[in-house]
Formats: sequence, structure tokens, C-alpha cells
Amino acid sequence: MLTTLHKLRMTGLIIALFFSTVAHGQLVELAPIQNQKFKSHSQSLLNSRILQENTLPFWDDFSQGIDTLKWSLRGASYTETIGINAPSIGMILLDGVDANGNPYSLTQVDQGDTDYLTSKPFDLSTLTSANSESLFLSFFWQAAGRAELPDESDQLTLQILNSDGSWVTIWRQRGGVDLSRDVFTQEIVKILPIWQHAAFQFRFFAEGRQSGPFDSWLLDYIYLNDGRSANDLYYLDRSLTKTNELRIGEYGAYPFALLAKNQNKLWSKIQNEFYNLENRFRAMEYSIVISDSSTMSSTPINLNTPFNPVPNALERRVFESRSFEEISVPKYETTLEIISSITSGDRLLYEVDFLTKDTTFFSNVNYELNDTVRTSFPLLDFFAYDNGSADYAAGINQKSGQLAVKYNSPEEVYIKGISINFSNPKQANQAVDINVWKNLDEDPIFSREDLIAVKEAGQQFLYYSLDTNIRVDGEFYVGFTQFTDDFIHVGLDKVNDSSEMLYYNVVGSWTQNKEVKGALMIRPHISMTAPFEVSVVPDQSIRIYPNPVETLLNLEGKFSEARVFDSFGREIFLEHQLSSKGEIVNFIGQRPGVYVLNLTTETGIKSYRILVK
Repeated sequence: MLTTLHKLRMTGLIIALFFSTVAHGQLVELAPIQNQKFKSHSQSLLNSRILQENTLPFWDDFSQGIDTLKWSLRGASYTETIGINAPSIGMILLDGVDANGNPYSLTQVDQGDTDYLTSKPFDLSTLTSANSESLFLSFFWQAAGRAELPDESDQLTLQILNSDGSWVTIWRQRGGVDLSRDVFTQEIVKILPIWQHAAFQFRFFAEGRQSGPFDSWLLDYIYLNDGRSANDLYYLDRSLTKTNELRIGEYGAYPFALLAKNQNKLWSKIQNEFYNLENRFRAMEYSIVISDSSTMSSTPINLNTPFNPVPNALERRVFESRSFEEISVPKYETTLEIISSITSGDRLLYEVDFLTKDTTFFSNVNYELNDTVRTSFPLLDFFAYDNGSADYAAGINQKSGQLAVKYNSPEEVYIKGISINFSNPKQANQAVDINVWKNLDEDPIFSREDLIAVKEAGQQFLYYSLDTNIRVDGEFYVGFTQFTDDFIHVGLDKVNDSSEMLYYNVVGSWTQNKEVKGALMIRPHISMTAPFEVSVVPDQSIRIYPNPVETLLNLEGKFSEARVFDSFGREIFLEHQLSSKGEIVNFIGQRPGVYVLNLTTETGIKSYRILVK
């Protein structure tokens, strides 16, 4: 327990499901969230490589995601944000949870192997004597980054599979508080001839606590080739290292309906960072373009702009676009694509035969791959501070506790819905109150009990449509009230810091967040017109009960048809039985959540919200 408390004090990263030592009433940054991005391949390449091996030279900087033709994974995940000062964008995270974010053990003190990253096999049996003696494996590693620092008893290990089928440790790195969490260290290890055979493999794995996303290591820029030496630590490569940063005012997504009147002088410059991995200076240029994904039209912001001064050897530099006051307003809602690229002379790895003067280019080592970064900026129907991807989670552990995110609309709008990234799938079917506040010192102007629904595959946000016209202007707040002492996990984007917009209430009064850095993923969806028709006289001729319903729903009154739709607007066909006063609808076996009941009456279709427990 002393070790656990020490880790909590060091990092603030916890999982409430496994620890009961955290005091109630805290706003806490929770553990990193497992993300996966897999490199896409053409079908012809997939067919040709499905049973084949890795070949030399072997290089992967993970800038395109995880390449499943090169690697096998156990629990290892992809990240663009947890590492600090990476060699290039994209890296591998190893920690104590599997690919689904579940711990390897529910016993707090269990230590052992956790995540693995294993290469597909290589046939090294045909190497010449000279090449066999000059085969080296290099890679970059970092302890923790923005995640949890490994203890002294934890370690990152590199092993090779020998010809006897046994895994042999050839390198390891211990954890400890003396390790820098913001430096990527490069290692180079000789692969001895005795280890080289027709089914050679290497693997990295982490050893540490198995009870959660602790003891974290990051890997990047892995290169295996012959013709190297122990001093071969530089590459004819310039890379971009981050996602593009762009804001309009404070927002990373902006309602399309508000853009035309409210964009002037609000756009930030577009920012990124390069790293020169070569040990000599390099003249370079950069271009930044905004593309409309709906029309494929592009607006150049910078084209072939020289870096001044010329980048030095091994230099890392943040750069940004020119200023721009506005963009052409698209015809319809769209998502902008921000494309940053560098022109540096990067190309395929090549080798010159000095006897024949022939040059061989290796298509599997393409240093241009990390020269372009694409990110999205939504112009849809919502405000957002976040970039759409949860790096961590955050939450409070207080029954009746409330979380709220502050927004500001430049015009009068209607809040038509709220989307929330509830990031822990184990908390599905829990009840929460969805809230809108005009002022946190007053009661919500909208409050409705709802459920954390089960997400479909690939779904990030749950959308809660409001069934009342909620009109706001200027500042307003959206969020929820929870009914449990457990942490309700909400996605947290660590790239964009809007922490001052987050408020929490755990003791009866509101507190502005100062503990958690990032953008909590709660978004308001807006409309310029009232989304609902206002009924002057409520319909007293229809009775619907019980609501919430667990099994059978009674419909009483005059109607000709009853139809049921799920929260995604899809009609579902349930068993209906006639009753003396109407119908009975059978909800037995239906997934808990919000449904919409449409009744066709003499005056038209009337919609009712049904909550299924």
C-alpha cells in the first residue's frame, strides 16, 4: 500500500475501480486510455505479405500507426500525445492494461509481465559473414512521458528468439525516479551471429504492476539493418513530431452556423514541430494547407516557406503558419483537414555499391512518411475544446457530485443536444442527470435523468438529445450529475488545455478546476432555430406508464399506430398486445437506455421519451 500511495502522490493517476484509498470529493485525472491506430495497406500487399516475413532493412517510426504486417501485439497501444519530445509523431505505449483497457490482474500487488511488442520473423540465415557481423538494432525509449513513472523494481526488456526457440534477454532498462520523463533515449544493440537464424524475432515487453495502467514505457523509431556500427545513431530523416494545433478562439471545433459572422480575427496560427535526426544541418521548407473534406477544395496558408534560420544538426523546433483572419465559408457543414508538410529531401533509404556504382533503394524504409501530418477541425453543429481523441480520463467520486464545462456563444442559439465521452465501458447502464446551466449559482435550466448507454464499436461519444427548447446567449454550462461514489470516467484530451473551463461541485458549492490539465470531452450541440414545436395545450388524452419501464409499457388513449425507435433513430419492432384501453408494448430483453415512442393520433404524430431500465 505504501508503494501505491507513493505512486498516487507522484502522478495523480489512479483507477477508482481498484483502489479505495482516494478521498471522496476529488476531481482526479485518471489513467491513460488505450487507443489503437493501425496502418492501412492495399489488398494486394496484404495478400502478398500474409504469410511472409519481415525483411532487412527493417524500420518503423509508427507515424502511420501500428503495422500488423510487421508486429504482433499483446496489450501494447498507440499514442501521439503521451510521449514527450518524440523522434516522430506516433509511438507505442506499454503499461499494465490489455488492449481493452483491462488490468492483467485484479490483485493490487501483483507484479509481472504486462504488454508485449513482438516482431514478425526474419530469415537471417542467408546473411554474408560481413553483414552478419554488422547487424545492429536501434530504438528510442522513454520512461512514462505524461503517464505513470516506472518504479525501480520495474523494467523494459528486449529479447531475441534464438535458434533453439528460447527467448534470450539482450537489453533491459530499470525504472526509477531518476529517469527523465521528457527525454527519448536512443539505444543500439548488436545482434550477434550466433543469434541469427531462419526464424529470428525480437520483442519488447514491460514488467511492473499488473493491476492497472501503471509503470509506463514508450517506444519509437525502431531500426534493424546490417552494414551498421555501434555509432550508427543518425538518420537522413527530418520528421514532424506532433498533431497540428489550430483554434478558433478557444475552440477546436466550431458550429458551422456561427462561422460566417464570428470567425474574423479569431483563428489562431497553425502550429507543429520538426526534428532533424541527422547530425548535420539541412535547408528545409514547409507548407500548411486547409482542405474542405466535403468539396476537396484547399486554402493554402503557407506554401514552400523556408525555415529561417536553417535547421541545425539534431535540432527540434516549433514552427507556425502565417496569420490569417478568416477562411472561405463552406456551403455546408463539413470537417476541415489541416495538412502540414515539410520539404527536406527525405526519400527512400538507399545503398551505393562503390565497386559497381549502382544504387539500391529500399521501399520499406521511406523517410518521407513522417513529413506530413493531417488533423481535423470540425465545422458541424457543436462547440468543442477537445480534438476528439481521449488520452486520459477524469472524474469525481462523489454521489450527487456534478461536473460542468463552460462555453460561450457569440449569438443566441438553442442547445439541441449534449455529447459526452463516457470512457469506461464497465459503467454502462448507470443513471446520470444531463444538465444545462445558465449560471452555476442557480438551478439548471434543463435537467433530465438518462443512462450511460452501451457504446457501439468505434463509438466515442454518447449523444443526449434535449426534448425541450433551451435558448442560451453568452456564457452557459453543460454537464451531468452522478449518483454513485465511484469515479465516472470522462474522456480527457491532453493536447488542448481548457482546464479553466471545467467546474465541479462535490460539497454543495462550485469550484473551478485547478487540478486537471486538458479538455474534458463534453460538447454542446446547437441550432439557430427552436428544434421543437411548442405545444400550447398539453395532450391529456394519452397515458403512458410506467416510465421508466423495465418490462411492459402501457399505452392508453386514442391513437392509430405506435412505433418505437432507439437512441440512434432506428425503428425497433417490439411485441404489441391489445388492452381494454389501448396497447401494451413488451420491452423485455431490450438494452437499457432512451427510446422514442411515436403515436399517430387524429392531430398528428406525437413523440414521447421512454427510459428503459
